[in-house]
Amino acid sequence: MSALTPRAIGLGSVLGALMCLSNLYVGLKTGLGFPAALIACVVGLGTQRALLRLSPSLFGPALSLPETSAMQSVASAAGYSTGGTIINASVGYLLLSGHHPPLWALLLWTLFSSALGVFIALPLQRAFLRQDPLPFPSGIAAASIARSFHAGDDEGRRGARALGLGAAGAGLLALARDGFAWVPAALAMPGAVLGVPLAQLTFALDLTLLPLGTGAIVGPRIGASMLLGAGICFGVLAPWLHSHGLLPETGYLGILEWSLWPGAALATSASLTHLAIQPGLVRRAFGGLRSSRQGEAADPRDVPISWFRIGVTLLSLALAAVGSVAFEVPFFLGLLGVLLSFALAAVACRATGETDVTPYGALGHVAQLVFGALLPGQALPNAMAASLAGNVAASSADLLTDVKAGSLLGVPSRQTFLAQLCGCVVGSALIVPVFYLLVPDGSALSEERFPAPSGYFVAAMARALSSGLGHLSEAARWGVLGGLVLGVGLVLLERWASPRVQRFLPSPIALGLAFALPASFSVSLFLGSMAAALLARVKPDAAQALTVPLASGLIAGESLVGLAAVLVASAA
Repeated sequence: MSALTPRAIGLGSVLGALMCLSNLYVGLKTGLGFPAALIACVVGLGTQRALLRLSPSLFGPALSLPETSAMQSVASAAGYSTGGTIINASVGYLLLSGHHPPLWALLLWTLFSSALGVFIALPLQRAFLRQDPLPFPSGIAAASIARSFHAGDDEGRRGARALGLGAAGAGLLALARDGFAWVPAALAMPGAVLGVPLAQLTFALDLTLLPLGTGAIVGPRIGASMLLGAGICFGVLAPWLHSHGLLPETGYLGILEWSLWPGAALATSASLTHLAIQPGLVRRAFGGLRSSRQGEAADPRDVPISWFRIGVTLLSLALAAVGSVAFEVPFFLGLLGVLLSFALAAVACRATGETDVTPYGALGHVAQLVFGALLPGQALPNAMAASLAGNVAASSADLLTDVKAGSLLGVPSRQTFLAQLCGCVVGSALIVPVFYLLVPDGSALSEERFPAPSGYFVAAMARALSSGLGHLSEAARWGVLGGLVLGVGLVLLERWASPRVQRFLPSPIALGLAFALPASFSVSLFLGSMAAALLARVKPDAAQALTVPLASGLIAGESLVGLAAVLVASAA
């Protein structure tokens, strides 16, 4: 049965439009973006069932599993690939220039960059889903949710109950915490390190179940690596730097101004080293570029390699043209930015596959760092470099997540690819004009209306880098060097150390990501991974049947109710 039916595309477009607007509003308020795949799956199936009860003859029959996957892909691309990243550079551009770019330019830039990420991910799926398969936890969770809704056997009902209980528990906790403020967001940990209270170092016990569910899916190695990274960054380095006057402010945002640099360097160097020491993996990832010349038969369910060639070529030229006309980015440097996006997309896809966290913000800053060296003294092109890298990275990782879910539901990757492109069109066409309506000028960017913290970060970094790399603090420069060395070293050890040593090596990607997340998130993720590992050891049969559905319910319930609570509170 085809997944790309009119009702699947239509429902996905409607849900994607709503999620796109939600991510835009929440992002302007908080700087956060909510991945849409799980939310789309749950809300889409729930909406379909409600419509069936209302009028079975008009809205029936129920969505099939392939249709559910297509609906999720359209909604996810519209709500996440465009809605979660445009906020950073768009706000940064407004802060730097004092005015918006032309609407047509930002719309085309958003559409072309998100679509380019979809095309770039095509060869990467060979590497990260087939040759060296990664879990992509949200993809597994989305497929599990869809199966639980459709299954009619005992195991399906058991999984559905676990899913429902997890979603209900997480949703009720989120409602009590975010909706009525009956429960605090976190319980501060007592104590201090070098005179800095643990609360100021972001150590707390989060009263949220989302990271617990994520930890249960990613497993104990990633969970332990995240805890180790948080301990090194927030428990050792941050208080030491502060006590020596090298870190002026504590608290999450104060520490992030420094920790972003070693974390991004660690994750980026590790991912690129992993690819560099596996030339066979790289050849397999991009081997499709040569297969058609040799008349090699391809799977008819996959996207033809000619689509990849044509799409990447046209979109690269189009982005370079728009950048040169509207954003002061020289044409050839625009093409260089596209090439850089290839490498950063690979980093994003691997990070998402391992940890379920897409570091598009950190990778956007890496692009800013490169453009700061190439175009010193020019802040606006620097900000748009963050937009290009962030959009491409998020879109690539989102496609592989959806392909992972689709493959588990029997959907050919070609249909997921087409659904993703539909979502890019829907999201781009909606988010840009609505953004201009919500933020007509810089006066709307205020603490009372739209603080937009991530946009301020982009603008601040663009200003700092516009005169060269010397504007980084000494601590940040040493952090970058340390992150590069540690990332390369861990990957080399992982490749050539003995199996006994390899068991105790942390994941460098997770280690780097922990530098950019509050320590409380890493602590909760670790606890979730340990709980799942303990259940697997004590009751392996129950763990196999319940872990993924229960964890998926925790993620879905927290996301849905938390998003609704933030929207209601923001509107009020």
